[in-house]
Amino acid sequence: MEVLTAERRIRNHLILALGVVSTLGVAAKAGVDGGALDRLSFVSAYQCLLLLGAALLIGPIKAWDSGYPVGNSHTRRDVGIWAGITGMLHFFLANVLSMNYSYLEFFVENATRPPSTEIRSQLYTSGTIMGYVVAVLFMLLMALSNDIWVRKIGMRWWKRLQRLSYVVFTLTVAHAFLFQLLESRSRRWILGVAIVTVGVLLAQLWGIRAVNRGPLKKRVNGNSH
Repeated sequence: MEVLTAERRIRNHLILALGVVSTLGVAAKAGVDGGALDRLSFVSAYQCLLLLGAALLIGPIKAWDSGYPVGNSHTRRDVGIWAGITGMLHFFLANVLSMNYSYLEFFVENATRPPSTEIRSQLYTSGTIMGYVVAVLFMLLMALSNDIWVRKIGMRWWKRLQRLSYVVFTLTVAHAFLFQLLESRSRRWILGVAIVTVGVLLAQLWGIRAVNRGPLKKRVNGNSH
């Protein structure tokens, strides 16, 4: 179990906060004032995806080093908390921007680019539902991301609930792809989501392999002495 001092965790949160806020500040000032909310929504979505992916990379990296699965990692929890914060920011901004008739008229009902209106309507509905599910799961995970809940429900159940982060990542990726298609985003943004997705998937497989091999290597090394 990785345990960090209070000072180290405060430093982690300050660094994460500085990165998130400064990036959002640049996004807000990077174009015309009328598009600031759209840019903030877009950037916060990618911040959430990258931070969530980073949190899911910590376990495999540590497993490869130790040969055992990671239980309670403060670093992973801290990064996950900021993934949740940026995710909830995007959720709020996206609802302001997309839950209105103007958005539906431009991207669904009167869109001139493929796919068809029927498919666009399905993309919008499915993506919106996924967004709400992710928001609820993020709130649950952030509420559980403290030592108090670890002590209350025990490490085993806490770990099981924290595995909902894999569900969150899967739904976040699906949500991103659906809205990128709906909004006809450029291929480089779609490629970016694909790279993060494949990277996290390969890291998880890498971590599973490390855990499966770890105890075996230790037994072999122990028998050789």
